[in-house]
Amino acid sequence: MSQRSLSVNQARELDRRAVSELGLPTLLLMENAARGVAERARALGSRWVILCGAGNNGGDGLAAARHLGYGAIVHLLAAPDPAKCPDAALQLRVLERAGFAIQRGDPEPAAYGSEVVWIDALFGTGLMRPLTGRAAEWVARFDRAAGPKLSVDLPSGLDGDSGEALGGIACHADETVTFHAPKRGLLVPSARAYVGRLSVVPLGLPPGWPRD
Repeated sequence: MSQRSLSVNQARELDRRAVSELGLPTLLLMENAARGVAERARALGSRWVILCGAGNNGGDGLAAARHLGYGAIVHLLAAPDPAKCPDAALQLRVLERAGFAIQRGDPEPAAYGSEVVWIDALFGTGLMRPLTGRAAEWVARFDRAAGPKLSVDLPSGLDGDSGEALGGIACHADETVTFHAPKRGLLVPSARAYVGRLSVVPLGLPPGWPRD
């Protein structure tokens, strides 16, 4: 499996093999991803607004909020379903028990000013259709924000293989933090306007694994 770039299916297979062959819990993979996101977010500023969806991409954002501390404000588009995304649901419970500010209303970019870092953790590689309704509006609000913008794994709305914005709607980030190796779509020249600077952070897998 190439480590230079991965298709979406290859990235999923890598996660599956990390669990089945190495015995790494999915929660640990999420934790390592979130730590990498938090490190990059700290390099951009000291206050953060994190937009989180209901899937595991949102779970990465929720976990990153814990690493960033109480300077992070989470806006939750929808709560994770514990039956479908147990790791993300656990991250939300931890934040709630720790007393983090979890907002369920729409984010208002004008209320935060230009010093706040905006983090897009709405949708990841599981998105297969164009964003509509409230989700599309949140992408527009993210784009209107004045502060630095960071996307988790890939900009929400971007196809991880083709690099195309599904339905022409995707977040425009200043930086995208992806995991282990870039998704192929992030390297497509036409995707640069959405991806911005690309950072790759490790998931804690052994260097050079898998060997086949």
